[in-house]
Amino acid sequence: MDVTLEKKLQGFQLVAQEKLQAILCSIPGKKELILEPELIKPLEHVCTASWLKLKGIQRIYKLDTKQRLHRDDDQVHIYMIRSLLGTLQTLLRQLQPLTLATPTESPDLALRMVHIICVPSCYAYFHALLEQAGLWGLVQLHHYNWDFIYLDQGVLSLELPNLYECLYLQGNTSALPSVAQSLRLLQMICGKPMLTLTFGSHAGQLVQLMQSLGTVPEPTNPADFGAWLIIDRDKDYASSLLTPAIYAGLLLEVFQLRAGEIVIDNANNKIRSQKLQLLQGKSDLKPNTGKLNSIRLNSACDEIYGDNRYKHFAQASSLVRAQVKSLSLELQKLNDMQLEEMHDYVARKLPKLTELKAKVLRHINASEIVIQMLGNFRRLQTLEEDILNNVSRKRLLTEIDELLTTDGQRYNTLRLLCLLHLCAGVAPEELQSLARNYCNMFGHRELCVFQQLAQAGLLPVLLPERKTSAKLLSNLPLPKFQQTEFQANANRLKLLTSCADADQPAPSTSAAAAAATGHAAKQSCPSFVFNGTYIPLAAQLCSILLNANSAEQLANKLAMIDGLQLHEAGGQPSTPKSFATQLKTPDILPLRLRNLFVFVVGGANYAEIAACDLVARLTGTQITVASDALLAGSDLIAAAFNN
Repeated sequence: MDVTLEKKLQGFQLVAQEKLQAILCSIPGKKELILEPELIKPLEHVCTASWLKLKGIQRIYKLDTKQRLHRDDDQVHIYMIRSLLGTLQTLLRQLQPLTLATPTESPDLALRMVHIICVPSCYAYFHALLEQAGLWGLVQLHHYNWDFIYLDQGVLSLELPNLYECLYLQGNTSALPSVAQSLRLLQMICGKPMLTLTFGSHAGQLVQLMQSLGTVPEPTNPADFGAWLIIDRDKDYASSLLTPAIYAGLLLEVFQLRAGEIVIDNANNKIRSQKLQLLQGKSDLKPNTGKLNSIRLNSACDEIYGDNRYKHFAQASSLVRAQVKSLSLELQKLNDMQLEEMHDYVARKLPKLTELKAKVLRHINASEIVIQMLGNFRRLQTLEEDILNNVSRKRLLTEIDELLTTDGQRYNTLRLLCLLHLCAGVAPEELQSLARNYCNMFGHRELCVFQQLAQAGLLPVLLPERKTSAKLLSNLPLPKFQQTEFQANANRLKLLTSCADADQPAPSTSAAAAAATGHAAKQSCPSFVFNGTYIPLAAQLCSILLNANSAEQLANKLAMIDGLQLHEAGGQPSTPKSFATQLKTPDILPLRLRNLFVFVVGGANYAEIAACDLVARLTGTQITVASDALLAGSDLIAAAFNN
């Protein structure tokens, strides 16, 4: 029996259950599970509470970092935490009384009464910390990796939201082996691709780690993906820093996302939490009362989301409102029905309509909050477009400074500054001035954030100010800004729609105007996700790969891109220039298997996913986008505040 690709990807849940079952069933006794709150939602995609009880878990608790949970002598406590140093140290401090209560070491590992499951890895220094805390022999460490979680059709996530912070801010690559293991498992399930394209140092490391894990067993069925694309986040920061124009993208901009589910919270969303209290203003929306509503961003579970997820926000919002009216008219039919018809209608149709109406109302509530939180959205998009095209640099700096004082958003103001540096470059003197104003607004404790963003390549290094006389400054020549790496790659790959490639035609003026008002009937360019200004790198590379008829044609398209490598199955990596001459399989292109797998190292976003979805529909293929997490641009900036 042939199994579809989507069914195979959903099968990751069964693999994750088997791994968890192996750990839980190896621990005897009356077991209680204590979960770190951040792991609850992802774990719901793996198993249910009833499944855990079948495996011997009697009770489930949330981990309280301030108070230790009481344990009876015959109970076994199993803690499940993320593989973070701070979280482990806090837990070990809580477990410190075990050193006094247990005088002798248990000879059998299975009989230990406290177990810690680290997600996704248990690093070697964790055992050293256990010994330093005096808990060696009293507490047993395990590691558990749930691999890819199926969030939606064509969307997978490892749910490791701290990976970006580790790789790009701390330079810590210790989490990459667990990612490589998950990718290798994908190869075992879906087959090894004939061609892998990597862009960035971390992407190249992942391929090397997969090779070091050994060869993948030969599958009985043909491979599901013709090619893989693994891309570092820092090779296309623009796709994260730009504000998306699509419905799913703007939901992620405003609401917190955890394992494919957003909570509709007017009082505590991403915009309100980062905005200066003085500039909050009064809300026209009713405050939250009772339990907060949530929307699961899965087209199979929520047909309203499925119909509108990749549409322009204004268009999606109008369609949702129209659906409310049609539902109201449908419910009014009850007044004209005979008694027997009414009984049949109430029994069969009414429950479905009631459920659908509840979903529609949740989406309307979410749309209203998005509209209020984003404020003057057109002004923001015009500013971002001018930054992309480097129009009137002095005015752009003035506008960003003005937004800092009038809007007061802690993350999104820095996000615009990072976008400006990416596209046009920011001089040290300009950064000093903006950093001074930012610290005056939010406090000088935030000064270290600029160094963190510089570490990630989002800003230049902040240098100490030097007093120079005005006369000397007037004699200095104006700085000449060299072309940034982003500008060079954007021009070579035709990412800006002003120089769109023939492979990816730019929308006509009328189409772009229609997209701006949210009434574009049919999109023909992936740049629609940013109102027709920018094509996400992942979508453009997919388009180039799918349209390449020969290795020479692909090499010519990618020859000038520094850091991009092509890996043939079983071969050594090669640059695009030498790819055509080193090929062992000359007829690898055009791809016979048209399905592509895209993995973004450091967090993907819905703009990239929607753009790849459009490329897939235009070419009649299937593109699956995966990452360690789904992150908005403000999430990347917020990560710099955690260090």
